[in-house]
Amino acid sequence: MRLSNKVAIITGGASGMGRATAALFAREGASIVLGDVDKTAGEAAAAEIRAAGGRILFQPCDMQVESEVSALVQTAETQFGKLDILFNNAGIEQPLTASDVLDTALFERVIDVNLKGTFLGCKYAIQSFLRTGGGVIVNNSSVSAYANVGGNLSYAASKGAIMSLTRVLAIEYARRNIRVNAICPGVIDTGMNRRNLDLAADPDALAEKWMSATPMGRMGTGEEIAETVLYLASDQSSFTTGIGLLIDGGRVAT
Repeated sequence: MRLSNKVAIITGGASGMGRATAALFAREGASIVLGDVDKTAGEAAAAEIRAAGGRILFQPCDMQVESEVSALVQTAETQFGKLDILFNNAGIEQPLTASDVLDTALFERVIDVNLKGTFLGCKYAIQSFLRTGGGVIVNNSSVSAYANVGGNLSYAASKGAIMSLTRVLAIEYARRNIRVNAICPGVIDTGMNRRNLDLAADPDALAEKWMSATPMGRMGTGEEIAETVLYLASDQSSFTTGIGLLIDGGRVAT
């Protein structure tokens, strides 16, 4: 029970890495506020975790809307008495597109959800942490902050910026008992990557490109990501702040 008596917010928690992390956090003793734009999937995820004995509630949240992000933190405080952990997981993808023809509106939306949403989550979580004496943030960046194969300019730019944001906040609040780290997943078997395959002109070629770029030769799983988030969120990593932990099957090592 590594998160006993802890209260966590998980954004983008209706599916994929967020849902896997919520289930693991619940098993480890945390009380959870789950946020997502997908109300149906979010409520289903929360119901499944409650049925397994978890303490969780779902609240719709669009990370582009500041009042909705602030309301997530308020809910954690009013329903569970405090906030200890934020997993800033919500994000959207960019279909593979040549950068010279990338639609400006799509670029702006990806930056708005991924980067602005991460900033807003951090802003209101830190305000809560300062009221109670500390806390932990885990931001979801990406291997694309370090290495990618092109065609995903807005996504890679947003994830690189999340790494810079993570380091700035880690330094700024290190002496206020607030730790800020990031995970940098490689190719993970999630709905987002399945959509990328569906949209690709040659899905088999894209899948082969992913596998050839990953020395371990397979996709990671949501559960593998969840275990890493748990490590960074728990006291096991009490002297760790400002890092981007690669979970990429060896990709960046090449």
